[in-house]
Amino acid sequence: MDVEAARRAAGAAAVPLVEDGMRVGLGTGTTAHWFIVGLAERVRAGLTIRAVATSQASAALAAASGIVVDELSADGLDIAVDGADSVDPALRLIKGKGGAMVREKIVAASAARFVVIVDDTKSHARLHGRVPVEVIPFGRARTVRQLAARTGLGFTLREAADGGLFRTDNGNAIADSDDVDIDDPEGLATAIETTPGCAGHGLFLGMAGLVIVGHPDGTVDRLTAR
Repeated sequence: MDVEAARRAAGAAAVPLVEDGMRVGLGTGTTAHWFIVGLAERVRAGLTIRAVATSQASAALAAASGIVVDELSADGLDIAVDGADSVDPALRLIKGKGGAMVREKIVAASAARFVVIVDDTKSHARLHGRVPVEVIPFGRARTVRQLAARTGLGFTLREAADGGLFRTDNGNAIADSDDVDIDDPEGLATAIETTPGCAGHGLFLGMAGLVIVGHPDGTVDRLTAR
């Protein structure tokens, strides 16, 4: 299976949704990469946009590709396009494998339209995977223990590639849950949000209006909220 072709198809399918003069949120991750690359081609061809990036990595890619990157203003955005780690039929999402879910959620919530792009391995009958939680450094060991107690799941602090503690662009740590099927995303989100020390989490519920699912043969499916 050519997963990269599926990601490329999903990313490319979202590019035509951007219109001249729009304020655009740029997501983070392997599929969002292809959206940014495709959008940059349109910018070089004359499309005028202003963009907000959800991570330093996406900002660097956009700037290197000729896309003007701004800070997120009080006026918000016209559209945001981002990937996901798992999507269910109700368009609920798990995000945060790249560690940028707090900024991603701020950007998604600031957009009049939030579009999600994924390859077909990310589409599930129910949400499945590890739910990341961004944890402030102070008391992080206690926060991780409380997360486990409140949710019934195990949580582990994420390591960086060098073996040290992973740090988000916000300077925080990430605690990843066990790899599980999630029967009650709303209940899990509430349990996390009421745990002191948590700056945000990777459950995106009721936010996506359109999910574009790419397949290895280059075709895409478009899923809308029911």
